[in-house]
Amino acid sequence: MRIAVISDIHSNLPALEGFFEFIKALNVEKIVCLGDLVGYNPWPNDCVEMVRKNDIPAIMGNHDRVASGIEEPDHFNLAAKRAILWTRESLSGDNRDWLTKLPERLLVNNRILLVHGSPSDPNEYIFSVDSAIYNMEFMTERFGVSICFFGHTHAVAVYSMKSKDLFFLEGDTIDIEDGVKYLINPGSIGQPRDSDPRAAFLIFDEGEKKVEFYRFPYDIDTVYKAIIETGQDEFLGKRLYLGR
Repeated sequence: MRIAVISDIHSNLPALEGFFEFIKALNVEKIVCLGDLVGYNPWPNDCVEMVRKNDIPAIMGNHDRVASGIEEPDHFNLAAKRAILWTRESLSGDNRDWLTKLPERLLVNNRILLVHGSPSDPNEYIFSVDSAIYNMEFMTERFGVSICFFGHTHAVAVYSMKSKDLFFLEGDTIDIEDGVKYLINPGSIGQPRDSDPRAAFLIFDEGEKKVEFYRFPYDIDTVYKAIIETGQDEFLGKRLYLGR
């Protein structure tokens, strides 16, 4: 099965539409989402409804949690806080209720773990070696898996660990080896932060045992204009051009 893994859509409708157009030629059999469907950008209902319409299994991200009213944006920066409170007011009741029911983790085929932040903490950012090692051990002991896809950082990343040795892998294609643990981030659809403004996702080919990373451009100008028109911080639009 070829599984497309997306994350951090953040209400970016042009980017999400671009994703569906881009994958038409990629023989994708299933799509999963690692959370943060909403926040920052101006199309929360459209993006939630597109995920729901396509029956995409999704994880609850921290922005989804706040937008649905489960938590308050106490730790958000000012621009993110204004945007998420606007999102909360803009969401339909049905879409808000749907977000409240999203799980914090999902197991796919009993061998792949899907999380937003990390296997051990939905709000954790996996950036450090210590964090990667701890979460690889946690996911194996707690869930019995060797592969986990995570989001939250908005940056493409692949950590692998064989025995006690940790590696940070790079490249458009990663071969999945037996006996090796993996933490893999597809990057962000709606707000990339790895200095590449193109939307990012990956495809996991279970049969071929490989992960393929993809990037595609989308209409950032339209998103920028909509951010300004809805009264949000101009910074949220400018960062899309920079990819960070």
